[in-house]
Amino acid sequence: MSDCVSAPVATGTLMCTRMAKVSVLPQALLTLREQTRAFGQETRHALFKEDSWHRVKGRLDASEEHKKTAGGEKLPPSFSKIVQDMEAYLNPLLTQFDFSCLRPQAASLPVPEMTKGKDKEEKGSSVKLPAEPGEYMVILADRKLLELPLESLSILQQEGLNSVSRDFSLQLFYSRHKREERQKVESDNKKETKGGKGNKGKGDQSQAIKVIPANHALPSNTFPVDTRNFRYIVNPHNEGHTGAGGTSLSMRMKEILETHSQHFTNLWEGSEQTPSVSEMEQVLCRCSAFIYLGMEHLMAKIPPAKLAALNLSECHMALLFDRIQNNASILHQSMQKSAGQFALEKPMETALLLSLAGVGCIVLNQWHSSLQQNTHNMAAVLDNILQARQTCGQAVYALRKGNTSEIQQQAITGSCGTV
Repeated sequence: MSDCVSAPVATGTLMCTRMAKVSVLPQALLTLREQTRAFGQETRHALFKEDSWHRVKGRLDASEEHKKTAGGEKLPPSFSKIVQDMEAYLNPLLTQFDFSCLRPQAASLPVPEMTKGKDKEEKGSSVKLPAEPGEYMVILADRKLLELPLESLSILQQEGLNSVSRDFSLQLFYSRHKREERQKVESDNKKETKGGKGNKGKGDQSQAIKVIPANHALPSNTFPVDTRNFRYIVNPHNEGHTGAGGTSLSMRMKEILETHSQHFTNLWEGSEQTPSVSEMEQVLCRCSAFIYLGMEHLMAKIPPAKLAALNLSECHMALLFDRIQNNASILHQSMQKSAGQFALEKPMETALLLSLAGVGCIVLNQWHSSLQQNTHNMAAVLDNILQARQTCGQAVYALRKGNTSEIQQQAITGSCGTV
């Protein structure tokens, strides 16, 4: 096993500071992966059992209990054991690196002396602190390690971090950024062309400023996402309710859109009915960001072969809140699918297919979840992105830090843009 630690430098590039190599322990890694899969099955069965109990008892609404569970329960023993064994397995590698850059460092503004000249005073007062302190980390790991809850490593709980995400390889991570940079240049060129055509160009520019305010500095190595061109598909089968009054998911989505109306959510287009394959293709190909909340996996709505053939380079971000485990989701599962088709519905395969199709960033569950948890996660992520103006990596990191279980939401890819 070998790896290197990369750190950002002043020019915005990455610099490899150290490389380490340790021996791989095949049996230990196999045991760790088996424990992770067993935990996934435990989570799945527990969610199904809880949903069945609520139905039998006539308690379809369990939002209050869910809040207590999400905010007050300790880590399940099996998950704690996985994290402990994962720490022990990776410790020989991680201890060879210097992670001091992840520790918070107090920044101070230079104070100009009164005895110095006016020019020096103005120069000193013009220095500003970074708008977004903290480091952005992208984990590049092989397929076997990506199965593990890497975000729960103790080294990644440092206060100096504000975003932890993943990608499949350095080549894919590099291609994401190059593709985004190329599209940004093309977009800027179009704006310059429009700017030379009288008053109409000025109007277009002022509208763009409203989407991303001029005083909002983008973190380095991130790219904007147009909030006017979001698309969403929520609860295609119109099943399931959440909230104290049994609010439907469709109504909950409308509440979220109204809350963030100042961010052009009134321009978002969505579907609350079961879309056809052609409609799914149009939604994915004509959006800057895509949101999915449903009982079934996204891959159950569009054949993987169809998805692989699409050009989704215009879709910078996909937020998928699926992998729901309850009676309704089981009823919709097809028994006619092959083992290969079921495999493509797994999180890693879904993220890889979307990445190869051109999507810049994908956020999805690594574990099965409940309807209430997914709805809560969707609202929290959108609030962090739109209201707090965080990158999607920051939004998911904040969500994970807020959940004491730290196991519900995982960012699979690492190229996170900002809205």
